[in-house]
Amino acid sequence: MPDKIILLFFPVFLLCLPGLVFSETISSPAPAPEQLVEKIQNKYRDLTSLSFDFRQLTRTGGRARQGAGNAVFFRPENKPGVMRWNYSGPDTQVILNDGSRLSIYSKKDNQLIVTSAEELQSDITYAFFAGTRDLLADFTAEPSDNRFIFSSGDQNMQSVKLVPREPHAQIKALYLWFDNTFLIKKLIIEDHFDSITELTFSNIRLNSLAVDSADTLKNLLQLDLPPGTEIISQ
Repeated sequence: MPDKIILLFFPVFLLCLPGLVFSETISSPAPAPEQLVEKIQNKYRDLTSLSFDFRQLTRTGGRARQGAGNAVFFRPENKPGVMRWNYSGPDTQVILNDGSRLSIYSKKDNQLIVTSAEELQSDITYAFFAGTRDLLADFTAEPSDNRFIFSSGDQNMQSVKLVPREPHAQIKALYLWFDNTFLIKKLIIEDHFDSITELTFSNIRLNSLAVDSADTLKNLLQLDLPPGTEIISQ
């Protein structure tokens, strides 16, 4: 089972305004973190789909665990939103939320666990993508500190730190790295036990799925369980 499935769709764009040249160079003040978060919400609020490849690294104490795969988030017309994480390694797993049920399939265990998606619906990060929560109502935005570094080779990459306003069961702080197109490229999740989960995103695609396509929705919801799969309802 992956260590965390945190659905995050709020890349934060740190806008660097060029200096104005008069008799001397004057640097324009950088936007406040809260302004940057609002810009991100404005960009992502109306998305109908988001998909990407990801690599995951979780460090707990002296242990490190890795994972990789791809994910899709889809808002079909007049239907609940769908999220799907496909883990290709280290073990094949699928995590699917169809809006009412959360299904977690493990090929290694030959097992499918099905539970209500109600808890996930109330998760801060999932609710943000669904457009039901205001990120700034749940988090305070702060300048990122230097505890973590992301070297992507992109000179325009910037970062921001988000801290829950109220105690959160999974999140102590979030660190986001993003480029000048508002796309998040790396996320670090820090929990209350000093466990660190890094998610690095690539091949990001926005609004690439037709919202009125029945075939798209059918394919996203299809699990193709092998014969003999144990199904556990909770």
